Amino acid sequence: MANQALLELIAKNYTGDAQWYEQDLLKRQDASSVAEMTTSVAIPPSVPEESISPAEVVPVQGDSSKKLTKQEADEIRQGEKEYREALAFVKDAIAPSMMKIDASKLQIGDTYIRTFFTYAYPDFLEGNWLGPLINWDVKFDMSMFIYPIESAYIMKYLRKRLTELNSERSLNADRGLINDPALDAQVQDVEELRASLTRGQERYFHFSIYISIYSESEEQIKKLSNTLDTLLSGRNILTKQAFLRSEQGFVATGPFARDEVGVYRNISTKGLSTTFPFTSNSLSQDDGILYGINTHNNSLIIFDRFRTENANMVVFAKSGWGKSFAVKLEILRSLMLGTDVIVLDPENEYKTLVDTVGGTYVNINLNSNERINPFDLPRALKDAETKPGDLLRGAVINLLGLMNLMLGKCTPSESAILEKAIITTYSLKGITMTDDDIGGKETPIMKDLYSVLETMDGAKGICERLEKYVTGIFSGVFSEPTNINLTDGLVVFSVRDLDDILRPIAMYMLLGYVWNVTRSSLRKRVLVVDEAWNIMQHEDSAKFLFGLVKRARKYGLGVTTITQDVEDFMGSSEGKAIVTNSSIQLLLKQSPASIDVLQNVFKLTEQEKYILLNSAVGQGLFFAGTEHVGIQVLASYFEEQVITTNPNK
Repeated sequence: MANQALLELIAKNYTGDAQWYEQDLLKRQDASSVAEMTTSVAIPPSVPEESISPAEVVPVQGDSSKKLTKQEADEIRQGEKEYREALAFVKDAIAPSMMKIDASKLQIGDTYIRTFFTYAYPDFLEGNWLGPLINWDVKFDMSMFIYPIESAYIMKYLRKRLTELNSERSLNADRGLINDPALDAQVQDVEELRASLTRGQERYFHFSIYISIYSESEEQIKKLSNTLDTLLSGRNILTKQAFLRSEQGFVATGPFARDEVGVYRNISTKGLSTTFPFTSNSLSQDDGILYGINTHNNSLIIFDRFRTENANMVVFAKSGWGKSFAVKLEILRSLMLGTDVIVLDPENEYKTLVDTVGGTYVNINLNSNERINPFDLPRALKDAETKPGDLLRGAVINLLGLMNLMLGKCTPSESAILEKAIITTYSLKGITMTDDDIGGKETPIMKDLYSVLETMDGAKGICERLEKYVTGIFSGVFSEPTNINLTDGLVVFSVRDLDDILRPIAMYMLLGYVWNVTRSSLRKRVLVVDEAWNIMQHEDSAKFLFGLVKRARKYGLGVTTITQDVEDFMGSSEGKAIVTNSSIQLLLKQSPASIDVLQNVFKLTEQEKYILLNSAVGQGLFFAGTEHVGIQVLASYFEEQVITTNPNK
């Protein structure tokens, strides 16, 4: 039995006299537990305690100057006794409560185990024929044993076999029998194999496959047995149950590397290559970062988001179920690969990450010294097809959207006045539709726009609403020249200390600034927009975010959109479009109220829906293109200390 073999191994290695015990402790170098026992002492177990008087001493091996008193010898003997008692407890702890071996199955505790082996294969094995079995969503173990065979031995056998086949064919011809196509096929196969072996193109092997399935009931294990037979027989791969060899089959599929069943078939290198077992549904690429563990088959989800059609990603989850944790883990690992990361942080969750890995932390609030000018234009445009006026035209459109957030929804006449005023404000600084190069020119600020509006007819209402952002209580944030620069590495913009009224405006302005810098220099960048519902609740800012997501690919930018308010996000046409233009989706635990919305958008199966409703923290679904896999987000101990958002940690 497997467990009995394990127990025998433990008993063999962890029993012995006191001398072995102390030598073992010395090897372990466990100073805390052997501080009193650092000498090598040999006390024969047969020596009775009363034979050692208080004055009697025991010589210490290797050091004649040290003597061991009776008290010290008693302490060592007591330590050995405690060790043996503890060892007995370990054996009891790892051993199963019961084991029952039947002719057709093995029972360990409440678990039933049945083992199968393959005994016949078709003439041709297509690649990935084990895929349906590996992706079988049940608990099972599979092992393969491959025994290389000497080519000389096989060549001798093949010569004999070829002689037999040719003789049979000659006898049939002498008898006037019709030529047998099956016989001709065998002759051809043998000749081709001989030629391949002679040229060294093929090797020959004995090959065994064993599969053990597990279940909590006898009825269920019968159903699983039928399903397994159906999976493989559909490909002409025949299996049999390890009848009267349940124990040996269990050992063959365990981590013991012992084939106690011994049922194998001959197979060549070409056929063996089709059994490569790591072809399951996975997202393991040669490069990229580790996103987590595939919960279906425990493979690694290693993925490079910049190798997809676009590098955009959306993350949906309930509050407290790991969405920020997963994104911060991606940030931490992306930084190690040289990717720049920019974060719009509405809740000050990324400050610890900046303090740990280094970077720039910009706190946007009414009292801070950092300023961003919404009138900034890109310093240089990498798009060769851009024509004069395109930069200024885009800036005017973005500023009109910003004005709608700052002033409230503008009427068509007010929008026309604002458009004319913005163009005039730029032209006063020498920036026009025919020459929008900002080299050596001063960029206007909000005060300049306010001055132009004061001279225009019909702009009085606009000036009254704009005044608080120019000379009023909000003037410090929006009416000063930009005094920050995006550095390489990690940059976090925090808007937590802004009033709820100003937060969407600030995030819109920050998106515009990031977009301008992104267009100015082509690098791999990731922009993280946390709590994106702040932006999506306003039409103009939602349109701006969608436009950024749609155009980001050309400039090496990947946009990560995080939200917990799925219904509001998906309720807008821009929200649905952002999901459509994101090649990667990470879905963690969802509420019953929002799961139907996600099911319709992502075409989730009932099983995927069940996973999202019942997953644990950090578990969910990871979609990359057409690949759908379950994911468990895992971090190392030190990573978790940096990125955790749990206040108890």
